[in-house]
Amino acid sequence: MNPAEDTIDIEVQYQPLFELIEDEFDVEIEGLPTQSYSGTSEELARAGDGDRIIADTSPGAVPDLGPDEIDVVGMREAFGAELYFGTLVTTPDSGINEVADLQGESVAMADVGSVSGGMAPMWMLQDSGLDIGNAPEGGSAEDFTLRSGVAHDLAVEELIESDTVAAAGAGEFASIPHVPLDQIEGEYEDLYEISPEVEDAGTEDPELQLLDVSPSIPRAPIVVNTAWEEDIRFDIEEFMRDVTPEDLQHDPFDLADELNLDLPEELLEDYADPDYEEFDVDDYDLSDDQDDDWSDFGDHELWFSGIIEATHEDYDPVNNFAEDLGIGFDEI
Repeated sequence: MNPAEDTIDIEVQYQPLFELIEDEFDVEIEGLPTQSYSGTSEELARAGDGDRIIADTSPGAVPDLGPDEIDVVGMREAFGAELYFGTLVTTPDSGINEVADLQGESVAMADVGSVSGGMAPMWMLQDSGLDIGNAPEGGSAEDFTLRSGVAHDLAVEELIESDTVAAAGAGEFASIPHVPLDQIEGEYEDLYEISPEVEDAGTEDPELQLLDVSPSIPRAPIVVNTAWEEDIRFDIEEFMRDVTPEDLQHDPFDLADELNLDLPEELLEDYADPDYEEFDVDDYDLSDDQDDDWSDFGDHELWFSGIIEATHEDYDPVNNFAEDLGIGFDEI
């Protein structure tokens, strides 16, 4: 499992999917969060006969490893969206008005193993005329200082809290809640029309300024190692592609207990009730600490609502990013 957001316990987040598979097939899943995007690819590349690996991984892993190493189970769909975006954001008082203004500044982002948090922001910087040097291969950029290897949420946090970081590259899910809707509507129509994150635009403080949005990216896959050829593998693949959004929801009481959150029982009961259509957290008079707990609760909900059929070819746009950056996936 990729460490997309450092503040999230990804094993807790993925419990609904784990439990579905364990109950259906009488198996036990051992969750293995990796230390980096490349770490997930390395685990898959090492897999051989006898290894049974289902991986949550970046879109970049598909062209990186290729069909000899992995098979694509499917593409994760987020509430109707099969595409997502990388972003570059800054603070409103930074004096940075466009990406080209980042010349001579410091930018925090993930490494290029993360497509939305590293590769796409790097592509946007180059597309705006900045010299990225050999930064995609782990080196340094010529026109800006790179703070690489930073998870999406931590890149945004560094931008907010640091006096030296002028911009952050991050997937839309980490940045857009800080961006007011009027910065998106009319400016970035693909993001506005496609992204489910737009519903949360401007809901988190402090406000950030959107500098650029990448071309659309195919959402992250679930993959398996090709050496695993037991019948149960293919049964699990088919099962995962048939799950419903309701299947992938946490039991709110279990999630609150797992995270040791102090949330009103009435709130959790109403949230769990599928017939309660007017749920509004503002109706529950939460304390500041409970507001933080509610945010933590939401952050640990599973970020996708289904898994649709996909192939290696669906991830060709990621390879196009890499080619534009002058890198091969064996260099990542």
